[in-house]
Amino acid sequence: MKAAYLLLSTLRLALGIKFIAQVSPEKNLETVIEEIFPQGYERDQVERLSIGLGFQAIYGDFSEQVLENLFFDGRVSAISVDRNLSASEYIIQEHAPAHLARLSQKAPLQTPTGVFIYHSNAGNGVDVYLLDSGINGDHPELRGRVTKLADFTKEENITGDPHGHGTAVAGVVGSVTYGVAKKCNLVDVRIADSTGKARLLSVLQGLEFISKVAPMTERPSVALLPYTIWQNVILNSAVDAMISESRVPLVVAAGNFNTSSCNFSPASASKAIVAGAIDTAKADTLAPFTNSGPCVDVFAPGVNVETTHHNSSEAEIVQRSGTSISSGLTAGLMAYIMSMGYNPVEALYRMKSMSVKGGISTFGPHQAGTPNLILQNL
Repeated sequence: MKAAYLLLSTLRLALGIKFIAQVSPEKNLETVIEEIFPQGYERDQVERLSIGLGFQAIYGDFSEQVLENLFFDGRVSAISVDRNLSASEYIIQEHAPAHLARLSQKAPLQTPTGVFIYHSNAGNGVDVYLLDSGINGDHPELRGRVTKLADFTKEENITGDPHGHGTAVAGVVGSVTYGVAKKCNLVDVRIADSTGKARLLSVLQGLEFISKVAPMTERPSVALLPYTIWQNVILNSAVDAMISESRVPLVVAAGNFNTSSCNFSPASASKAIVAGAIDTAKADTLAPFTNSGPCVDVFAPGVNVETTHHNSSEAEIVQRSGTSISSGLTAGLMAYIMSMGYNPVEALYRMKSMSVKGGISTFGPHQAGTPNLILQNL
């Protein structure tokens, strides 16, 4: 209590700002003013607010003594500085790449580019932990928002992303031009080596790391693991434990073997969010490589997707295909939704409810039980 009061007092001295004090609606406002404020000039400067019978408040440039009286008075239910509010608006990205344009319309694309409409929050304040080959933080599309926190590959003196997979996935998560969550923080947890290969132990160490670090930040967080292996009990158990322990949602790739994702890990983990791939250039048909089946949660663009290149500090791009890219878009959308104030459970529900239902026209016999959902951001 005392620490909070001292903070308010410091803000007053440093910034000269006004304060708003909400008074319990059951109390007489004028009596509170008379008893808290000294007679004379300061009492005359107190302004009143009232909305019906349920809200009343006072505001002004309160002295330190008055601020202390308000803070410790039981009739005052809340005190706030007179903060700035930012406009909540939607932004239109003209000539957006196909994978983003597809997120903002219900029907299949007719052109290779289109319009991406997104909320101005755009992932702001959300940390996305990427377990991959690294991230090229010098790329202008990502610069200033990449933090490397851990490397479990045993390779020494490695910076950035020597392979490219991680930077490509990071690009669709949060780059300025190609990303869904354009303002998110990208956290580099490197688990794949310079050849792009990841060991099970490295992945487990990365999951352990996130389970300990993410809760400490007290910021909304999303984790992304775009690597797969044949079904593995240990990995599935670790994934479910990380999600339960940290309350951080984990998005994973369905896999690229044109079979059931339930045969793979971490897609078969019960708590993971699983993304498969569609081809927007072919009227949203399933990508020929994508895994499917009841373990998939949603489908997103995953064929010839434009994204960020790892070898350059210039605005160089590359085209990538795979459910890794689809999972990156899905993780980006989770961060995008969570930046608007939704918790992970609410964000997942909202993501599924916004998805286009029935947009994938055909499923093969081996794809029975596959959910017919295409990712949307509106």
